[in-house]
Amino acid sequence: MHTMILNNDHLGIRSIDIKYEGSTRATQYCIDDFMKRLYGSRKITDMTILTCQNYHALMLCFENRDLVVFIKSGLTSGYPGEGPKGTSLIIRLAEEAGITIKELNAAPSLFKRINSSLTTVKDVEFIKKNSKASLDYDRLCLQNVDNEYVKRAKDSFKKDKDIIFVRTEDEKTKDAVEIDRAKALKMLQEIHDVVIKSKDSSLLSDFGNFSSILSFIKSFL
Repeated sequence: MHTMILNNDHLGIRSIDIKYEGSTRATQYCIDDFMKRLYGSRKITDMTILTCQNYHALMLCFENRDLVVFIKSGLTSGYPGEGPKGTSLIIRLAEEAGITIKELNAAPSLFKRINSSLTTVKDVEFIKKNSKASLDYDRLCLQNVDNEYVKRAKDSFKKDKDIIFVRTEDEKTKDAVEIDRAKALKMLQEIHDVVIKSKDSSLLSDFGNFSSILSFIKSFL
């Protein structure tokens, strides 16, 4: 059936978009990229933890099934440290968001394709078919990654990233808008300066409340 779709879709319109994020060397990049997707405009429905020895990658599937995102294996387990904390944190965040969590013991060859950004649609289909909704919580979820730890991580992410989160955390099914605050403020300031310098009475009237609007936007910082 998959071959039929490809044969009948010569422009690749129905192809799956496979993206790669995170890092094999930095747990924090994996956390950041997962959280960007978690609070992004597309709702995550399923997360598969791909396990190879004590390393973990993620496959994220979305409500719109034309996208799959792999988070590379900067996540670990089985010992104290930042890698296992990152794995635990992501699982807690996914649980809180109502995401279906599965796990698959991945062969080294599949793991290498994920980390090398070389997976295929066949790999995605294999993972979906063989992953199971059963986790070894004793290994993957550290006890010190509790609700307070999760809250601090979320607060830190929102504070440090140049993003205005339009969607609240309890409205997972609604769309969100991600805005680069620095670029938005620069653009608005440039418009403001042009209007003031023009001394055009009609423009000044139209933009009479511009300063208050700009102040309101700055309040998000």
